[in-house]
Amino acid sequence: MRRFLLIVTMISPISGSWLMADDPMYRKFLAQYCYDCHRGETTEAGLDLEKLSTDLNDAELFKRWVKIYDRIESDEMPPQEADQPTAEERTNAVNKLQSTLRLAEQNRLKEETRTGIRRLTREEYENTIRDLFQMEGIALKAGLPKDGSAHGFDNNSDALDFSHVNMARYMEAADHVLEMAICTQPEAPEVRKEQLSLTGHYYIRLLIANNGGSVLLKDKKPDPDFLPTSEHQHIDQGAHERLGLYTKNDSSVGVFRHEDDSFRPWFQAFAAVHPGRYRVRTSLWSYTWDKGEVKPSRGVEAARLSVMQLTGRGRGQGHPSYVIGYYDAPSLEGQIHEFDQWLNMYETIGFNVASLAPVHIYHQYKRNVMSFTGPGIACDWLELEGPLHDVWPPVAHQRLFGDLPLVAFPAPDQTEVTLPKRVPPRQIMTGTKNKPDPYQGNFTVRSEKPLEDAEQLLSDFLPRAFRRPVSQDVIDAYVHQVEERLNAGDCFELAMRWVYRAALCSPDFLYHVELPGELDDFALANRLSYFLWNSQPDDHLRSLAEQGILRKPDVLKSEIERLLVNPKSERFVKNFLGQWLRLRDIAANDPDGKLYPEFSPYLQDSMIAETEAFFRELLEKDLDATHLIQSDFAMLNEKLAVHYGIEGVSGPTIRRVELPKDCPRGGFLTHASILKITANGTTTSPVPRGAFVMDRLLGQPPDPPPPNIPAVEPDVRGATTIRELLDKHRNNTVCAGCHAKIDPAGFALESFDVIGGFRDRYRTVEVGDQPERGSIDPFIHLGFKLGPEVDSSGVLPDGREFEDVLTLQTMLADQKALLTENLARQFTIYATGRDVSFSDREKIDDIVNRTLKQGGGVRALIHEVVQSELFQTR
Repeated sequence: MRRFLLIVTMISPISGSWLMADDPMYRKFLAQYCYDCHRGETTEAGLDLEKLSTDLNDAELFKRWVKIYDRIESDEMPPQEADQPTAEERTNAVNKLQSTLRLAEQNRLKEETRTGIRRLTREEYENTIRDLFQMEGIALKAGLPKDGSAHGFDNNSDALDFSHVNMARYMEAADHVLEMAICTQPEAPEVRKEQLSLTGHYYIRLLIANNGGSVLLKDKKPDPDFLPTSEHQHIDQGAHERLGLYTKNDSSVGVFRHEDDSFRPWFQAFAAVHPGRYRVRTSLWSYTWDKGEVKPSRGVEAARLSVMQLTGRGRGQGHPSYVIGYYDAPSLEGQIHEFDQWLNMYETIGFNVASLAPVHIYHQYKRNVMSFTGPGIACDWLELEGPLHDVWPPVAHQRLFGDLPLVAFPAPDQTEVTLPKRVPPRQIMTGTKNKPDPYQGNFTVRSEKPLEDAEQLLSDFLPRAFRRPVSQDVIDAYVHQVEERLNAGDCFELAMRWVYRAALCSPDFLYHVELPGELDDFALANRLSYFLWNSQPDDHLRSLAEQGILRKPDVLKSEIERLLVNPKSERFVKNFLGQWLRLRDIAANDPDGKLYPEFSPYLQDSMIAETEAFFRELLEKDLDATHLIQSDFAMLNEKLAVHYGIEGVSGPTIRRVELPKDCPRGGFLTHASILKITANGTTTSPVPRGAFVMDRLLGQPPDPPPPNIPAVEPDVRGATTIRELLDKHRNNTVCAGCHAKIDPAGFALESFDVIGGFRDRYRTVEVGDQPERGSIDPFIHLGFKLGPEVDSSGVLPDGREFEDVLTLQTMLADQKALLTENLARQFTIYATGRDVSFSDREKIDDIVNRTLKQGGGVRALIHEVVQSELFQTR
C-alpha cells in the first residue's frame, strides 16, 4: 500500500459506508499519493483503492481498512521514497479515519455482547474441581477433549465450542470426581510408611564398606556385618542387574547414567490405593566412581522425582505422569528433601538422575563397571507416608454430605433400595509379600429426613459450584430430582449422586455466567479469580461479592494483591505464558541427536522453569516491560548457566543471577525456551523467530504469506546459510516488504542454535571443522562438525543498522510504550476471553498511560487492567 494517504480526507461515514467527495482537490490527492501504485492493473499488494469497497459492515473489509489506518498511523505509508504529506495533513487524515472506524464498529457492536458465551477450559475445569472439593491433585483434563484457540488463547469465547463428545466426557469426569470424593468407610485409611528400593534396568550392585573396599554381588543383598577386603571381588553381571551402593548400616542405590526412552527406573514397592496427600522424604548425594573407588563428585548433581502411574500388578509396568521437580545431590553427603505430594490411585514416585550424561556403561566398558570412571548419583532411601488427612471424612465428602453418618450396608434381604456398587481397588503388592486389602467399602451415607437433608446440602453446594447465588426455585428443582430417584428405589447416597452429577454437568457449572453490560460483583469475582488463579473464587472473594463491595477500587486492589501472592497464582503464570509465549509447544519436536547431543529432558524443563521464574520476578518486583527484551539478570540453575556459558551457579534450583556485562541473556528474547520453540529441531530460520518477536513481544503480527509462495527451507547440510537462501527469496517483490519487517530480529537471533546455545558457526553433520567440546559434558560423544560462520547483523525497517543481538536488544528495549501496550493487550484478551477491538484501543492506551506514570511495572499493569472498563464489562 503506497501513496494513498489523503484519500481518507475525502471519506465520510454514511450508514456504515464511505462516499468519495466530488472535489478537484481530492482528485489531486489521489493522483499524487495513491493511483500510481493502487489503481487499475498496476496495484501493489492487491490493493485497488479506486475499487475497494467502503462498506464497513463487512467484517473483512473493516479489518482491511484498519490495516490501512495502522500503516498510515505508524508512518509506514506512504513509503519513505514517496512524496510525503505535511504533518498537519497526516494528523487530520489519521484522526478522520480513526473516528470513522470507531463509529462504524460501535454501531455494529452496540446490539451485541462483547464477550461470547464461554465454557470452562480443560485447565479451568480441573482446577475448579480441585478447589471445589479440595482434592488438589485429582487428574481430569487428560480425559476431556482438547480446547481450541483464538486470538492466542484457549479461554477465548471464539474457541470454546461444545459437542456431544464434550458432554459425554463431562459426565464421565463427574462420575469419577464423585467416586473419589465420597467417603466409603467411617475411619480414615491406615497411614502407611514405606521405605522404597530402586529398581530398573542396567544396574550393578555394589557394597561399600567402612574401609573403602568394594565387592560386586549379583542378586543377594550383603550381610550388614560383612566387611570385604580391600581387593575387589568381581562377579559377572547380567544385562538386567542393578547398580546399588550398600553401606554397613544402610543401603544406597547409585546410578551412573541418565535416562533414555527405554530406561525409566522407579521405586515400585509402593503405590497409592487411596488417593490423597502423601509425604515424600528422600536422601540424595553424588560421587565420582573411579574404577571401584567412591570419590568426591564434580559438584552438586541433580536428581529427578516424578509421579509414575502403574499399569500392572506387583512388578508391573509404569509410565511417568509428570515431573515433580529436580533436587540437589551434593558431594558424598546425603541431603534430605521432604515435601507433600498428591497421589492418585495406582501412582507412585519415580526416581531418575538428571544431570548425568547418557553413558551406556555396558557397551562402552564391555559390561565391566570396574573399568569405568565418571559421575554418579546415589539415593540412600526414599520414604512415602500416607494418605494424610487433616479431617475425616475429608472435605470433599463434607461438601457433598456434610456431617451425615456413614452406616454399614444392610444385608441384601433386609432392604429393597438400590445400594452403591463398591469396587475395591486392586491392591498393589509390596515386595514379595501380599498384604491384606485394607479397603473397607461397605458403608453408605444415611439420612433420617432425606428431602430436608437434600435441601440443606444443595443449598450449600450449588452456590459454591455455580459460583453465584442460587434461587430457591433452582434448589427446589434439584430436590425434586432427589425425590424422584428415591421413589425409583435409590438409596440416599445414589439419589444425591444423581443430582450432583447433573449439577456438575449443567451449564451453570460448565460456563462462565455473565450478563451483558457491567459485571455484577459475583461475575467480577469470577473473572478476577479465573484470571489470576485459573479457578473459582475462594470463600473470601465470594464474601466480598456477597457484601457488594468488591467493585470498590481499594477493595479490588487489595484482592488483586492477595490473589497474586497466593501459590495458586502460579497457575496464571504457567497458563498465560504457556499460551502467549507458546511454552506448551516446547516438546513439539526433538532436537537432532547428532547435531545437539547435549540436549536432555532436564535442560528442556530448565528452559521452561527459567521463563516462568523470570515472569514471576517481573511480577514480584514490578519490573517494566522492557525486561521482556533486555535485562541485567536471569533466572538460572546450573544446567542453564553451563548451557549459557555463565559461571558460579551450582545445583538444580532456579535463582536470580546477575549477568556479566555485554551478556545477551536475560529477557524473553534470548531465553532458550523461546529459541527452541521457534526452531524445528534441526535448523533455525530468521522467519519464524522474527515473526514470533513481531507478534508475541511487539504486538505487530505480520501478514500471512501470499498463496503459492514456497517456504524457504534451510539447507540441512550446512553448505548454504539461511541468509543466502533468504536473499534470493526476498528478490521477489511480493515477499520483500514483509520480510523487511520480519527478518531483522530473526537474523539477530541466528546467534543461537535450536536449543538456545550461543554460536559463532553453524553445526553440520557433513563437511566441516572439528568442534571444541566447550561446556558439553565429557561423556557425550560429539558427532557434528562446524560449518559456515553466523552473520547476525541486520537493518530495521526504519533504516537503523545493528551488528548483533546485543545491539538489537537495545533498539527494541527503547520501545517501552509499545512493549507495555502489547502486554496490556495480551492480559486483556486472556482475562476477558475476547479480542481487543479497534474501538477498545483508546481504553488500552489509557491503561498503558496510567501504568507508565507509575513506572510501567508489570504488576501495576495487571492492576490497571482489572480496574478498567474493559475488564469489568461483558
